[in-house]
Amino acid sequence: MRGLTIALATCIAAGCILTIGSMGCHSASTSSTDSGGIPVRTSGASASGATIAGFAFVDSSVTGQGGKAKLPQGTKVYPNGAKITGTDGCPTTRYQTDGLIVAVIDYDGRPTSASLTITQHPATGGTIERAPYYIDLNPGRTLQFLGPIFDNGTNDILFEYDYSLGAGKKVTGGFTLARNCPNR
Repeated sequence: MRGLTIALATCIAAGCILTIGSMGCHSASTSSTDSGGIPVRTSGASASGATIAGFAFVDSSVTGQGGKAKLPQGTKVYPNGAKITGTDGCPTTRYQTDGLIVAVIDYDGRPTSASLTITQHPATGGTIERAPYYIDLNPGRTLQFLGPIFDNGTNDILFEYDYSLGAGKKVTGGFTLARNCPNR
């Protein structure tokens, strides 16, 4: 009996060491770039999660591609919480088919469902909570078109994902538009 207990304890200890060792192998962060040359942060399998990497202005040729769209080369990504001023991202076409804002979401984990809700606080006053956008979230970088947002004000983002264990995980963010667009 004593030999069995020692063998069992040795086996458990070896299993723990093996488990701890394999956890270390999967927890390293790596960095790569998407097709637009924009850095994408990815983590190992044990640290799955989503981040709002920022916001970018694109044209309708990008938003028309949906969640699988890639940022064009040289696209500026404004960090989460940015205040966007001047004429940055202002539409320049008659039908306002450019200057469309997308949320840039980086995700590392298994495919899951997600939603993104925008609450606008226009500079003119009031609060507008939009219906959520529903997203098929896959590992890597996802662009989510936020609809036409041209007016100045603060925009709060609530991003929820991974409902596999009950309530979804939540990530919050946002941006402020304080621009002086010539056509507005």
